[in-house]
Amino acid sequence: MYFVNKQQLQEKLNYLQQLTDDYDENKTNRYAFERIAQMLIESSVDIGNMIIDGFILRDPGNYQDVIDILELEGVISKETQQTVNETVRERKQFVHQYDELDTEALIPLFDKAVPVYQDFVQEVLNFLKNENVPITAFGK
Repeated sequence: MYFVNKQQLQEKLNYLQQLTDDYDENKTNRYAFERIAQMLIESSVDIGNMIIDGFILRDPGNYQDVIDILELEGVISKETQQTVNETVRERKQFVHQYDELDTEALIPLFDKAVPVYQDFVQEVLNFLKNENVPITAFGK
């Protein structure tokens, strides 16, 4: 039996789904785009860390490792892993180079990535279902 804080994981999955739902209507506002884009990265890594910790998977060395481990363990697909990691590589800009951030250059990357983040949510839910971890996302 694995320990997964189902309530917290559900809340994070709901949050990630809400970010993807809100993306299109907010990407024209620079600050809204920056927040949504950064939180897509942060929340997917948080979800990944929860799964890795809960299922006692190998230890990640960095943010990309978290996503790589999810793919290696069959939680997410290779396509999802590759696209999410394309955005994770940009995390440093959001955190440390925010005053130089070129949002116009980043919008096409996130336009491509948002549907994959939706896939990420579904793939995580499918994994949890297959691992017999009862969790229902999007239900409150």
